[in-house]
Amino acid sequence: MAHQRLRQQETVPENVKRIMLEQLDRSIDRLSSRTGSKDRAIHDGRVCFKKVRAMLRLVRFEIGEETFKEENAFYRDVSRELAALRDTAVVADTLKKLVEDFAEHYAATDLKWLRKQLMSSCIGRRIDRKEVLQKVAKTVGSSRERVKSFPLNVDSFFAVGPGLQSVYRKGRKLFEAVCREPVAENLHELRKQVKHLCYQIGVLNPIWPKMLEAHAFELQRLSEYLSEDHDLVLLKSSIFEQAELHSQLQNGESLLAVIGLRREQLQKKAMALGARLYAEKPKDFVGRFQTYWQEWRPNSVASPLLSSQMTQAEVQVPSIEPSGAKASAAAEPGG
Repeated sequence: MAHQRLRQQETVPENVKRIMLEQLDRSIDRLSSRTGSKDRAIHDGRVCFKKVRAMLRLVRFEIGEETFKEENAFYRDVSRELAALRDTAVVADTLKKLVEDFAEHYAATDLKWLRKQLMSSCIGRRIDRKEVLQKVAKTVGSSRERVKSFPLNVDSFFAVGPGLQSVYRKGRKLFEAVCREPVAENLHELRKQVKHLCYQIGVLNPIWPKMLEAHAFELQRLSEYLSEDHDLVLLKSSIFEQAELHSQLQNGESLLAVIGLRREQLQKKAMALGARLYAEKPKDFVGRFQTYWQEWRPNSVASPLLSSQMTQAEVQVPSIEPSGAKASAAAEPGG
């Protein structure tokens, strides 16, 4: 959407604050609505918070580490409140789609019991949804003034360059970790970094529209592969949580095998696409964007120390080398 992108006539601080406030206002509007689907409102609200967190990462070195950590934790926590209302519904929908895609592997009647259990759990969580949505909307409303007072002063590529490089670098390291060890934790952490980068590139789209639109499209595809893989991990966990599964579900092992097969397909696609998207070294990647920026804003003052400053900024952020079950702990605080 054009209003979620940079505007050439605005300064970088004006652009950043406008985009973040638009996302907050959209989330409040969706979560406070008395009409429409609550599931859709939850989804839209969480997307808005993810975009706000991506923006925080884009200007991380401008607003300072303390402000970044506080704000990132704030939006992470409100998003988690909504996630608790979402996961069971996603699992039920994932099961339905899996049955449709792999119908030849088992009779749909064999899965009626499991789907009934998942839907019952989903309905149980709907009871307090309205109260939670209103609470989150009110909490987020209080954050608008903080965004307006963010210490953003630099009106050049250096305001966003270090943050862009940091997110790309973390995604690249996580992609390497996934290539070595494609466990669920590594894939989930990669998914989050891909989403951050995808939105950041969408925001930067005006500096070279056609090129960056294609880039964001490919990142979105990678994100979808990883998201579906994550949903299948949730489904698998839910199956094991059903104590009566083996006595009630005749083809339980068949279902788990199909989940494994689908995950292999998704991961193969993700690896092929990720290898292209993370082929560049971080310094080369951000250097291209700096060049695009200078063509977009030829009168913009570029810092002669940009490359060295960004290198120093990189050092301030702990490198991520997740592996196996330690991946979540090794990832950046706040998820």
